[in-house]
Amino acid sequence: MRFTRFPRIEQPTQPSTRRVAAAKRAVQAEKDRYPLFPELVRYATTESRLDAMQEHRITWWQQHRNHVAASWREARASLRSLPPGPRTGILCYWQTCSLPGHPVYLLGMLHDHRARKGCF
Repeated sequence: MRFTRFPRIEQPTQPSTRRVAAAKRAVQAEKDRYPLFPELVRYATTESRLDAMQEHRITWWQQHRNHVAASWREARASLRSLPPGPRTGILCYWQTCSLPGHPVYLLGMLHDHRARKGCF
């Protein structure tokens, strides 16, 4: 089955000087916002903020990858539930069409077939 490979994870990179400066300003702004209540400040240092941002980016990337994998599983299960005739037609069209190899497009084709009994 035709598909587009999804990258593994985002590789951690060194923060640029602009990103470090922006994080430093954000940490200082948060400290200035709560001068009497330092326990309300989320990040005490610039490094802790940059580390949290990097961790969030990696977590988001993995969640997105898991979502795409779940969509592929759903599309394949939906395809297997079709009778042999329409399944063969949809698979043949999927292999030769110019759509990107993303599960959303295959799920859309399957939905169109079920909703409108379209012929592929």
